[in-house]
Amino acid sequence: MEQRNNLVLQGTETFSRGQLDNVALENGALVLDSVAGRSLLYGSYTTPEFAMPAFCNLNVSWNAHAPRDTMVEVRCRVYAAGAWTGWMSFGKWAPDYPRCSVSSHSEDGMIFLMGDTVTVAAPGGGTGVQLQVNLSTNNDKVTPAVRLLAAAVRPLAWEKRNGHPLNRRLYLPEYCLSAHDPSFGREMDLPLIMAALMNRWGEDILPEEVAYIMEDMATSSTANAAFAAAAAGCCGYPCWQAWMDLADLRAQIHDGCSVAVQVERRIRGQRDPARVWMGLRGFGHDDAVMADYVLLNDPTADTDGAVNCTMALVDFMRYFTGRAIALRAKPRDLAANRPLRLRCELEPGQQPGTYYFSQHGQRDALPDNFAGWIACAAHDGVAHATTAHRSFVRMERTEDGGVRFLPEVLAEGGRFSVYAVDQTGRMRVAEVRLPKPHPAPEQPVTQAQDKPDTAPAAPGAFGQ
Repeated sequence: MEQRNNLVLQGTETFSRGQLDNVALENGALVLDSVAGRSLLYGSYTTPEFAMPAFCNLNVSWNAHAPRDTMVEVRCRVYAAGAWTGWMSFGKWAPDYPRCSVSSHSEDGMIFLMGDTVTVAAPGGGTGVQLQVNLSTNNDKVTPAVRLLAAAVRPLAWEKRNGHPLNRRLYLPEYCLSAHDPSFGREMDLPLIMAALMNRWGEDILPEEVAYIMEDMATSSTANAAFAAAAAGCCGYPCWQAWMDLADLRAQIHDGCSVAVQVERRIRGQRDPARVWMGLRGFGHDDAVMADYVLLNDPTADTDGAVNCTMALVDFMRYFTGRAIALRAKPRDLAANRPLRLRCELEPGQQPGTYYFSQHGQRDALPDNFAGWIACAAHDGVAHATTAHRSFVRMERTEDGGVRFLPEVLAEGGRFSVYAVDQTGRMRVAEVRLPKPHPAPEQPVTQAQDKPDTAPAAPGAFGQ
């Protein structure tokens, strides 16, 4: 899949070609060098300079294991107009760090970075790319580990290939916007697709966990695709952004790998076309109309059951922007930061419907700065393919760090699972059995109601 416009760096042999400053290679990953068993506090790795086809857009990806008290910062520079630009940072990143994208530009205003994309406005575009990653720790006993660096460019003269026709469909879980956290609005489409891409490999992660792992604190959104790839990376999945043509997409499906694709289309209720991330799950051919089609997962559908959709290939190629996110199965025995679940109990509070998380008999109240998603799901006796397929009901956080069930949930009663995902993607999960409400007593039948009506008609009755 990797063409000249899609550069993926991973493994000891590839990383060893770059410049290591206070950085070592360990199990194919970049880590901070150590002295006497203690990690250095800061190090840097710089890739060689790579020639690329003349491009207008550049997207950079990274996958890293970053334990608490560690951080990575990925930077890039571009060769354009006969010179290298200064280094541009994509922001400091770690699962537990408040991730913020950066907007910057060159002094001449010909190259600028906004969020996850570098745009080159210089005549002739950019023709070279160099990456740099800075590793740091506040604890000399732990180090971040960078497993993958990638750069993808959209060529100015893109000779797109079609590849060979393909008839294959892959399984991809279906998740829609309306069934999940509405906090991020329509931009929840990318976390939904990223969760589906991981869950098809057996991960069983909630889209809300993905959303809060990848949230861009600078914009309070989940639209940053670089952070999306990094979120999948900290879950252990090799993942990177790419610019793909039809041949690339067909190759992905042929190899059994679904990908996220960005499609520009009209959304109901919006006047202007919007860019939506969808999951590509296959290709096919309709003999009745002699036309090829594309199988997609559209998270903007009204229900989970309507997510799977079919689009004519000619229409898809009209709407497909070329941006994609590739994800591979998780290697065995690979350290991962997320998902991070805390199994808890729920203890009832004094107020009706109020409960508190607890661990080992100690109350674990949600902190004052909690900013995330709290919901419950009833045990309905249905064997759902993934946890994300369950029906969720939002819950409220109390002022003292508890959770409160809605009255309609209390009225239903029964067994429930409760989930609380914080702003770092860490999730508390517990189960509770709510008491079934007692049925209202039947009204006794009065003697007058029980006695048959045998009294004679009153005078004047029936017209007499």
